[in-house]
Amino acid sequence: MIAIRLAALLALGIAAPAAARDAPWVIATPALAEIGAAVAGPQARIESRGDDEDAVTAYCKGLGAQAADALLITRRLLDRERKSCEAEAISADPERVLGIVGLALEGAPPGVTRRHLWRALAREVSVDGKLAPNRVRSWREVDPNLPDRPIALRLTAPAPLVDALVLTTGCLGAAGYAKLDRKHLCHGLREDLPAGPDPLVVRALGSDGDQVEGIAPAGPEISAGRYPLARRVYLYVKRPHLPGIPGLSGLLSRDAGGLLTSP
Repeated sequence: MIAIRLAALLALGIAAPAAARDAPWVIATPALAEIGAAVAGPQARIESRGDDEDAVTAYCKGLGAQAADALLITRRLLDRERKSCEAEAISADPERVLGIVGLALEGAPPGVTRRHLWRALAREVSVDGKLAPNRVRSWREVDPNLPDRPIALRLTAPAPLVDALVLTTGCLGAAGYAKLDRKHLCHGLREDLPAGPDPLVVRALGSDGDQVEGIAPAGPEISAGRYPLARRVYLYVKRPHLPGIPGLSGLLSRDAGGLLTSP
């Protein structure tokens, strides 16, 4: 069925949209928009979508000049997403791992978890079953086992990356998660925190950093997928678009700056 539909699209010229566009069109989550621009080049169109599900839905909207060419996401496509793409004659291949993106912390309280970080840094939390501005000021307010130290934040990593790797996972199972608007409960950094003294520094993943959930950002832990604040970056490209879009095939071989090498 898919093969027949693809053949029909090719016969109509729908899957070769070179005349309509002369650069790739890449769908990405906000956390990966900068990486998309670096990989696809200055002429590419980078369309940022709110989260993984939104990005996949936009990518799987068919073939042709009015459809995107590639997808950047921090996980592999789920089976149901692959089936949704295949229904539009879009294969999940080619699939390429560009590298690893992540965050490192400095000055984090001992024993810190993503739940702690979400509770300290999220713009909104659940209070009596309703969304309310986050008012906690010390780490001990977050958890009695953490130090009685004011929460301060110095952010050098992109805020969308913190949102994706910290907040959207740290909020899981929190009070109100099942009933409240998760788009707000699990997204958005506070803007009322001071930058010091003794701040939590959140930066791009490098050579060192504090432990998160008891795991340090060391090479073996990162490459094995155990360090909580690191993700592989996956690139998907629509094979029928490869012949017709200038520069699209280069995405499958070009190095991505700013990412750690993935084994």
